[in-house]
Amino acid sequence: MGSRVAKKRFSQNFLRDRRVVADILAAGNFTTSDAVIEIGPGYGALTNELLKKIPRLTAIEVDRDAVQYLKSKFSEGRLKIIEADCLDIDISGLGSSLRLLGNLPYHISTPILFHVDASVNSIQDAMFMLQREVVDRLVASPGSSSYGKLSITMQLGWEIEKLFDVTPEAFDPKPKVWSSILYLRPRTNAYEVDRLIFRRIVFGAFSKRRKTLRNALKGIVSEAQLELATIDPGQRPETLSVDDYVRLSNVVSQN
Repeated sequence: MGSRVAKKRFSQNFLRDRRVVADILAAGNFTTSDAVIEIGPGYGALTNELLKKIPRLTAIEVDRDAVQYLKSKFSEGRLKIIEADCLDIDISGLGSSLRLLGNLPYHISTPILFHVDASVNSIQDAMFMLQREVVDRLVASPGSSSYGKLSITMQLGWEIEKLFDVTPEAFDPKPKVWSSILYLRPRTNAYEVDRLIFRRIVFGAFSKRRKTLRNALKGIVSEAQLELATIDPGQRPETLSVDDYVRLSNVVSQN
């Protein structure tokens, strides 16, 4: 049976506060018919309580010791374990109307979010614990210092809500930062846009966020295209809304 030692290479901080676990599961309002995928269950703080509410669960876990522990504790009929890095798993291949849950490793939380975003059509909703600073970036509005390519790329496909903050004392070992619970639900009215063009424009703009759009997007978007999208070339990247970037992307894809 694996030892419960947090491993630096997996950026592990195990949730141990039962009240926080209860608050997360209450917010999720899980029902017996839900298809739940837990990302990074570790030693099962959430898993254990969730399996009191639903009959079965799928978990994706990369740490072999944690996998051995979970296998010793739960039957295969109740907990299906995929021993792998979440980034190597095609989430859409796991079913439809999926409900994702997880305390995400902070060092790869952004790649995991982009990976989840690629499977948006298979997901009903997602609830993740992340570093508070990352959650603040995800929910940020145009013009704020936290607003950037992560905010815009994720807000394109999702309605995003910050549920509550979690103190470092809730974990073992104690992280140096606060955490927050993030709730994601696919947009009811999805934007019509070429996602590759959209991403190229957003990432291009924010690679030079101190510059004006005229300079930041040189070689990607012409000044004429900016004007066609009724966007002032003298604006800075962080002043544009998701709507603005969608409009600009659609002008570029039509020209």
